[in-house]
Amino acid sequence: MSSRKFQVLFDEEEARELDRVTIQSRGISGTLLMGFAALSVFKAWENRFRSAKKILILCGSGNNGGDGYALAQFLKAEELRVELYSKNGNFSEETKYYKNLTEELGIPNFPLEKFREDLISSGDILVDCILGTGFKNPLSEEISKIISEIRTAKQRLKDSLFIQSIDAVSGYSPDEKIPFEADAIAEIGSPKIKNIFYPLSKDKKSFHPIGFLRQRSESKKLLLDRASKEELISRLSREKDSHKYKNGSAVFVGGSEGMAGAILSSALAFQELGGGISQILSPSGNTIERVLKKDPSFMISSLDPKKEFSSYSFVQKAKVVCIGPGLSGFDYIPSSFPKDPKIILDAGALKDLEKNKLGPNIILTPHLGEWSSISGKKYTSVYSALDDANFWAKEKGCYLLLKGPVSVLFSPEGHSYFWEFQEPRLAVMGTGDLLVGILTFFLSRGEEMVESVRLSQSLLLYCAEQCKGYPTAGRIRKKIRTLVS
Repeated sequence: MSSRKFQVLFDEEEARELDRVTIQSRGISGTLLMGFAALSVFKAWENRFRSAKKILILCGSGNNGGDGYALAQFLKAEELRVELYSKNGNFSEETKYYKNLTEELGIPNFPLEKFREDLISSGDILVDCILGTGFKNPLSEEISKIISEIRTAKQRLKDSLFIQSIDAVSGYSPDEKIPFEADAIAEIGSPKIKNIFYPLSKDKKSFHPIGFLRQRSESKKLLLDRASKEELISRLSREKDSHKYKNGSAVFVGGSEGMAGAILSSALAFQELGGGISQILSPSGNTIERVLKKDPSFMISSLDPKKEFSSYSFVQKAKVVCIGPGLSGFDYIPSSFPKDPKIILDAGALKDLEKNKLGPNIILTPHLGEWSSISGKKYTSVYSALDDANFWAKEKGCYLLLKGPVSVLFSPEGHSYFWEFQEPRLAVMGTGDLLVGILTFFLSRGEEMVESVRLSQSLLLYCAEQCKGYPTAGRIRKKIRTLVS
């Protein structure tokens, strides 16, 4: 595991336990923590709240509703126009305290079932405090109706209505259709896995720690931080006395008939990043011809199914072997690998894995459909595959990078590393080939597996952000030059 410090993530049960332990070990009351949360949210979004014509807070009967009542009293104290819509239920002591306080302050409070979308006007803010991340489907008829009203209001008013969800978007599950379009999430106490998957940019998600003892957690769910442009540039630099093998050596296996573009994309990404020396092994004569036409300096040879893969001279020298970009399942796929180099198995190489001996020097890079084929199960989202993928990586003793809008790296030790930066410009054909080419580069330069994934995802994201509109993978790859020039 990397020495880098990672932010810990929590599922619903872990978050509740963290809440309990913090109150018990530090002697801080739940009422005080709820007040901390409300004040922190108010200060983080103060400018937005002050710009609103009216603030409508929808409160459930749980502690999420309590957060809403606590926030309402801060808003009232600042002389902002605020209204409450409250669900009946068995309130906790903390929620009762703040609900009573709002009544003493004379804040208008209506039954939640009376809320309708036409009560909201342009320039209003709707604060969603109905449900937390721990809700269980199915939703009650009452809550389903309220969520439908919120959705209708957002569709009608679009950007002129700002929806702020507290701790979670009510009714959201990564496995199902988004209940409504929230504009921001204010996460309280502990970073929660479900919120990572909600499609909002990172700047629309605020985190409010309020003193929870997260460093004592035993959670193995961790958040990968993004490498800055300056860090990427420093990792791409070459020493003045460097030589080609010191700058990274790799073998790329793939490019079956009609799929030369995939292997070229991976190999070119490696080369343009400054990789020292590489070879392509392809089963297709047309691919070999096309690669040499693209750049005669490429080392490229035919992949011979009758030849032991480890006997290729350069395979024995390379620090990384990347198998799979543009490789058809009908062509020869190596099933035994040399011991020393790091091995990347992508796309076409993700078949008949039972024949392969896996280990900690091997990383698989499937997207969700490929992972479903590997596991033999159908998954609706990366989120629904988390437990099975984590177990599989531990059982096989290898790394598994499950790619999606949110990607997750699973380690042989049972850690899960989440990449939260969702970028629509990367949802195009060929970006997976780019990623494995970039990953090959960092691994070949001696970076450990987790760090290589972090740097690769950061670099690919940076290149995508430099492009206008929705670029092709080729246009994204060419932005590498803005870092290495």
